[in-house]
Amino acid sequence: MHISRLHNFLIVMLAFLVYTGCADTARNRSNGEESLREPTSPARHATLSGRIEQPAGGQVFTIGEDVNFELSFNKDAGDIVSVQMTVDGNEAVFSGDIPGEIVWNSGGQKTGSNQIRIVAGFEDERTETYSLNIVLKSDIAPVRYSYRILNSYPHDIRAFTQGLVYHEGFLYESTGQYGQSTLRKVDLESGEVLRSLSLDRELFGEGLCVHDGRLYQLTWKSRVGFIYDIESFRMLSRVHYQTEGWGLTSDGTDLIKSDGSHILYYLDPQYFSETGRIEVFDNNGRVDGLNELEYIDGTVYANVFGTDEIVMIELKTGRVTGIIDLTGLLDRRYHHPNLDVLNGIAYDHDNDRLFVTGKNWPRLFEIEIARR
Repeated sequence: MHISRLHNFLIVMLAFLVYTGCADTARNRSNGEESLREPTSPARHATLSGRIEQPAGGQVFTIGEDVNFELSFNKDAGDIVSVQMTVDGNEAVFSGDIPGEIVWNSGGQKTGSNQIRIVAGFEDERTETYSLNIVLKSDIAPVRYSYRILNSYPHDIRAFTQGLVYHEGFLYESTGQYGQSTLRKVDLESGEVLRSLSLDRELFGEGLCVHDGRLYQLTWKSRVGFIYDIESFRMLSRVHYQTEGWGLTSDGTDLIKSDGSHILYYLDPQYFSETGRIEVFDNNGRVDGLNELEYIDGTVYANVFGTDEIVMIELKTGRVTGIIDLTGLLDRRYHHPNLDVLNGIAYDHDNDRLFVTGKNWPRLFEIEIARR
């Protein structure tokens, strides 16, 4: 009996010693691996010896204005032997030197955010890069325009107009609302819907344009777009894009999309991938609410959501060059309970005719803009 108990005790002790020995080995291996890794532990981030004191990041300037950059350095920074500056990746010309102050003239830039990088080269052959963004607003006050009505045409009062385009004698229209969104071909003179395609109930129709003989249609929050054969309305492709879909137009090369902000996005017509963007500003600041779009000879005309205004945007710079005030366009005798905001711009390039309408408007207008 005692021998059996001793036997069991010895077995337990042996198992304990084996376990602890393995654990010690594992710990030793672990400690060994850790000690081997110590020399290759994450490198400490180098601390810059200088920084930009002025201007503040995001500070707003006017195109053409001189921007003064004040830099400061630690006392042990060393001597600076070279300075380079880029704006949005392009080399910039400046005056002055650092330490101290350098001056850059913002003439010729686009509106919106501009990324500034200043690279200082030191005597010991190291370089340091200091970065910030500044914002440029337009240097011109937009020209104010009014309008004259040249013609008035019937328009389907049930059409919640989100996109409008004129092509080869016909209007094409994208209408919104869940469960009611459509793509339409419309006769201008009579307002008759000649062809219609209903979207799925979960989709809200938005901007529309013609590009390379095909129809391109956006939807709102689903971020899904469609490419159609213009004759049959047969869907050729289903595409996806970033941000919400609002307005859409084409400059003949790229598609241009709005999302209700102050930004216009250039999209590749085949894949809808973003190829560039423009930030829209007037002389007071950024212009939000950009909605339905129409491209006319280098300028994008855009409805400003919730207003009676169309802004004229110079694509090369992002500046608002003009504002068309369409207050009072729809006579009060046409008002009804479901009437909604101005939305819908179409241009007949061959005959230089501009058409506008609104959501659930019973009329569509051909207008001529007139300077106030």
